[in-house]
Amino acid sequence: SVQICVRVKAIGKKKDVLPPTLYEIADGISTLRQLLTEIVRTEVEKYNAKETGAQIIPFLTKEELEGQAEAGKVSFGTVYSDKKANLKKAQDNAVQCWKDGLVRIFMNDDELTELDAPIQIPENAAFTFIRLTFLTGVMW
Repeated sequence: SVQICVRVKAIGKKKDVLPPTLYEIADGISTLRQLLTEIVRTEVEKYNAKETGAQIIPFLTKEELEGQAEAGKVSFGTVYSDKKANLKKAQDNAVQCWKDGLVRIFMNDDELTELDAPIQIPENAAFTFIRLTFLTGVMW
């Protein structure tokens, strides 16, 4: 397996949307499509493993509180629904978001522009997912 670091950024924001996350991915990952589906698989497994309900005495450290405030949402990580995420739908959605131009992905400093072109992922590669936000307005 290979260890990589993933950062999620948004246009117009200086700080990361989420803290950098380390992933262990299989050695056979050789395309952007495979990378996306592997990362989504890991995240869906984490989400589905969370138990529903709240902690008896919920708390956040000062660092967690500040980090979540910067991201725009403060929560205790409580899952209120027992509905599990659908892996196939989540993977298809991630690929479609990339196809639709809602996300741009860089490996180190190089943008990955083809979904099925072969890529070599070195140990400790840094991936940056940039979420593109479209602005909308109301005309009066």
